[in-house]
Amino acid sequence: MMQSPIPLILVIATLGWPSLAFQSSSMPTIRTSSTVSTSSALPSTPTDENTRWAQSKSSTRRSFLSKTIITPLLLPLTSDAASVPVQRAVGIGESKCREEGNCLEKFELDGAVGWNWGGTERCDARDSQCGPDGRLRDAPLEGQSVPSLNDNLAITHVVELAITIGTGSSSDRQIMRMGLYGNNCPELVKEMTDLCGKGIVTSENLLLGAPVRLGDGCGSLTYIRPEERLEFGVPSQRTAYAKSIHKAKAPDEFVPQERPYGQRLESVKSEQSARSHNVAGLVSVPKDGIGWGNLLAKDDESFAGAFQITAAAVPDMDKEGRKVIGQLLDSNSMNLLARLSGSPTRKLLPGQSGGTPLIKVVVDDCSVAVVESKQ
Repeated sequence: MMQSPIPLILVIATLGWPSLAFQSSSMPTIRTSSTVSTSSALPSTPTDENTRWAQSKSSTRRSFLSKTIITPLLLPLTSDAASVPVQRAVGIGESKCREEGNCLEKFELDGAVGWNWGGTERCDARDSQCGPDGRLRDAPLEGQSVPSLNDNLAITHVVELAITIGTGSSSDRQIMRMGLYGNNCPELVKEMTDLCGKGIVTSENLLLGAPVRLGDGCGSLTYIRPEERLEFGVPSQRTAYAKSIHKAKAPDEFVPQERPYGQRLESVKSEQSARSHNVAGLVSVPKDGIGWGNLLAKDDESFAGAFQITAAAVPDMDKEGRKVIGQLLDSNSMNLLARLSGSPTRKLLPGQSGGTPLIKVVVDDCSVAVVESKQ
């Protein structure tokens, strides 16, 4: 029969932290008892001076441990670890603390945020049916209708993103097609076609630099606000360059491209949004253009939020001053948008509305084609 596990933190608090250093590699079985004898459980210390030192530190250790988050240290100790069956959480703690209203006090962060993200209640994030709350959907999400074009809008460029969801044998490759409104906002569209084509270059005379390009596995899905919007970009220029030269890291001499400035920036700022963010499937860039999504980011990460795609009508994006420069073109792209916007994210804080994807979503390739105008 398996012995009752004893929390490691209880042993440390009772026997004293420094004394554990004298334990042999074959620790004897520790059984639950109302009294623990230090003389029988541990060998004697080498000198009286060491004993007095350990005793003088005892109260300090216990005070420290009582104020420390001990959840990660609750490791079971048994005489035969191989005989202990694997245990899985089943989400009971999250449900119970939500009913009692004390999730934070019990350090049940999943419950505090409202996730059902524990053990058998949690779906596999690689599954296309897995939702942002950790529950498995009954049916695949269906994309909304492809945005319609009015008389004032025309598609001048088609951008095709080859996207890989997940890694290894379970990865899934999908295509997303976007059409750009080059007649309505030519400067903003040029930035987008540069990002997806030859790359954005803002500094020509760098000792060692490279264009910022979305394809070749350098770009990725960087942020998801579930069922509202997706964000794509190049998370790190250094990492992208290292990957392009097949190295673990970029040389120290590498200098990332800075954000667009000068006349190029002024031209972009003067352009208006082609339409409101009133439907799903619209391609949107920051009000000052690509590279200006996060003013606090360093140059290396300034293109991480290059553009966003609406997964619903989002009037707040109009209030943010963002500009629509294009749209998705077909139902397959809209279905992929619904799938990605409804996938699990990494949420680190209670109440957080979005986060980075829980699984890797990489832009393997990005191509641009010019649409011939009809005479």
